[in-house]
Amino acid sequence: MTYLAGHTPDRRRTTRIKRSALLQNKLDDIDRPSIKIADTRDELEQAFSLVYREYRRSGYIKKPNGSRICLNIYNILPETAVFIFKSYSVICTLSQIFDSKLFGLPMDGLYQEELNVLRDADRKLVEISALATSREALGRNVFMYLFRAMYWYAIHQNVNDMCIMVNPKHVEFYETILLFEKLGPEKYYPKVGAPAVALRLDLDDIRSKLRQTYSPLDSDCDLYSFFHKVTDIHITVHNGKHYLKKSRILDANTVRYFFIEKTNVLKNATPHQMNYIRSIYQGLN
Repeated sequence: MTYLAGHTPDRRRTTRIKRSALLQNKLDDIDRPSIKIADTRDELEQAFSLVYREYRRSGYIKKPNGSRICLNIYNILPETAVFIFKSYSVICTLSQIFDSKLFGLPMDGLYQEELNVLRDADRKLVEISALATSREALGRNVFMYLFRAMYWYAIHQNVNDMCIMVNPKHVEFYETILLFEKLGPEKYYPKVGAPAVALRLDLDDIRSKLRQTYSPLDSDCDLYSFFHKVTDIHITVHNGKHYLKKSRILDANTVRYFFIEKTNVLKNATPHQMNYIRSIYQGLN
């Protein structure tokens, strides 16, 4: 990335963070805010509905569907974690999908070659997917709090690389502010009818990079402290630690509800994938 004279990366960071008040707590008028991994059918349905609603509004979902939810086959896997920021209802969500030999990652459709380079180096990968924030919560910085919880969960799970596909217009934010690096070139993503760029965050050395990048900056721009000196009372953590517990909450009835009754996601599953799914959810026809 090139910069104009007088526009160093540090200056671009501080300007953007200060202008958007990115680290300011704007949650005071949100009732009972909490962050957790969805662990009920209702929370999951709210999260999937929020993704559908916002993706439809943004034009990423071209045709309406009767279920009015957006999910994929990776949501059936026990390892997948659907993070939610909720008040009385879910107002922000993102999913963390863990790589596997049988299912891979959604990004494999465009960036399998790039992901395989990381896999060949025995790195543990996750993909961030299904990001959505309700219109009413925009400007409240809820995404940053949700990202922080997901970040700590990935570290607790010994993840090496956090991968994501983003629209090119969002690349600068992820690279300049969150310190992601390019993983693959811009490509057209037919599923959403828009271009995408693959990025990765190397978690092996992210702490030192955050410290080096942000510790010298003013406190209202210090993402190192935001991520690694968590004192914010609005964030729900487990047993006082910086991660959330993931419980396997899907049972055969819940799977049948989301993946058979509400959608036809399983129709494209391979026989090996279906055998694996049946082995997990006994009684699923």
